[in-house]
Amino acid sequence: MVPEWFEASRTLKGAITLTGVIFVIFNVSFFSPYWLQSFPDERLPNPKFTNLGLWHVCMNGYFDMRHQYETRFYGCKHIRLEEYEIIQDEIQKPFFVATQFFYTLSFIAILVAIILVMMYLLCVDEYYRVSVLKWTGIDLIVAGLLASIALIIFGALGDNRDFMPDWENNYLSWSFGLAFVGAVADFVAGVLFIVEARIMTRKEIARERQFPMEQRV
Repeated sequence: MVPEWFEASRTLKGAITLTGVIFVIFNVSFFSPYWLQSFPDERLPNPKFTNLGLWHVCMNGYFDMRHQYETRFYGCKHIRLEEYEIIQDEIQKPFFVATQFFYTLSFIAILVAIILVMMYLLCVDEYYRVSVLKWTGIDLIVAGLLASIALIIFGALGDNRDFMPDWENNYLSWSFGLAFVGAVADFVAGVLFIVEARIMTRKEIARERQFPMEQRV
């Protein structure tokens, strides 16, 4: 490990560790196809729609709602494939595109936070350390806000009757729950970084006040 890690306080170590966990959580929730899932029951033993993520949708004989085409869709595939063009307006409604947009911005913010943390540990001059910690905290809080917007939009509209078929059997799934955990962790990690930045600032001010007294002695 780099020396900065051993010299870091418990607060900073906790913030850095939590940021790494957040990065893993966001990767899983961003790419996994389980934001929305259909659960079979006696009324619907073989749902044509099975599960959906931000970028992948899984189907089992799904066809367009207007019955204008004879094409049926099977398997888990990327949501932007050309073959899904005839049902694109059904599986990518405006609210879903907004969810993708805000959560992607949040994911980018997490990547920026990881870069800032690596800079702090590996190559940042001591003069800039407080600024890096402060901006890492702000960046994580912004990431949490963006993720929260995406989650609120999808949580309100993802499992209603106007989206995927057989809405009574559709429920928010574990990827959505994991994304919620990641958003909350964003705020916690962001606050920890900002707290550590303030502590370091106060220590620097205290040292600056003591230094002239040492000079006089």
